[in-house]
Amino acid sequence: MKKRITFLFAIAFLFHSCSTDFDLTSNWKDITIVYGLLDKNPIDNYNYLRIEKAFLDPTTNALSIAKIPDSLYYDSLTVNLQEFKNGVLTNTILLERINGNSIGMTKDTGVFASTPNILYRTNYQIDSSKHYKIIISKADNKSLVTSETDIVSDIILTKPIGTQKISFFPGSKYSLEWKSAKNGKIYDLVFRFHYKEYLSSNNSFIKNDSVDWVIFRNKLSDNVNGGNTMNFSIPSNDFYAYMSSAINDNADVYRVAGKVDFLFSIGGSEFYNYYQVNLAQTGLTQGQSLPIYTNVENGLGLFSSRDYKKYFDIELDGKTIDSLSCLSKTAHLNFLKSDGQPCQ
Repeated sequence: MKKRITFLFAIAFLFHSCSTDFDLTSNWKDITIVYGLLDKNPIDNYNYLRIEKAFLDPTTNALSIAKIPDSLYYDSLTVNLQEFKNGVLTNTILLERINGNSIGMTKDTGVFASTPNILYRTNYQIDSSKHYKIIISKADNKSLVTSETDIVSDIILTKPIGTQKISFFPGSKYSLEWKSAKNGKIYDLVFRFHYKEYLSSNNSFIKNDSVDWVIFRNKLSDNVNGGNTMNFSIPSNDFYAYMSSAINDNADVYRVAGKVDFLFSIGGSEFYNYYQVNLAQTGLTQGQSLPIYTNVENGLGLFSSRDYKKYFDIELDGKTIDSLSCLSKTAHLNFLKSDGQPCQ
């Protein structure tokens, strides 16, 4: 008789939540679920790993078990991160067990228990020139749960570069270019446009504001060797269309265009494989058998790496600012021209 088992991967990168169902034909066994993306420059200086249990009880509804923390978390685990250089072990780092809720990292409510939110973390500096392996030891000293990954390195932006400005000439395209990251396979890019608002009646400053525009998601490099030229052409008209829809009308203010930021997110090969498998599930009906991607030995889950690369304070050229001010599509936003005057 087949039993059904349900677990959750909580993804934060590029990074959303999803649930996956699969069938087991064997008797109950302890299945360790691992999720972690190593980052050489984490936002709060820590890298986090989530480790949970898959559950199966023929006498109890799975949705009921999901609400019980003891059914999700191990009482005792030893979690070590090993670092290798050219195949030689250079360091072993013991991860700290914490309750994420106690440091403001709350878990979304839903099918699974949200309290406590057990995580394992380290503030050890991850090195993109090295290889990492996670080793999870259970209290019963049975088979180790392991996984390993290389680390995504930096990309290099090649256009714009230096003092080059971005030009969104209406009806044309702007070509963005960069060199791919070693060990990086899948890319996202957000364009952040900054601007200032002033009260029209007395020219008093109101606030700094910004708009985030997703340029692309899930763009792939040809390989993970790094240093390959990648590019993306941005239709200029899309810039004006997005600003027109994303910025609210306000007849009482005028606005001054500022600089822009490019915010890249890059995922490793394992993350790409995980994404591909989940993409293949789109459209499957609930009764069908779903593919499972895992790169965890003696367990299930995803262990990979990611990187965020930010390029700040890139300027728009004067013609782009003038177009933002004067085009019929965006004139209602009340941006000043590049000379500081309103469009006549």
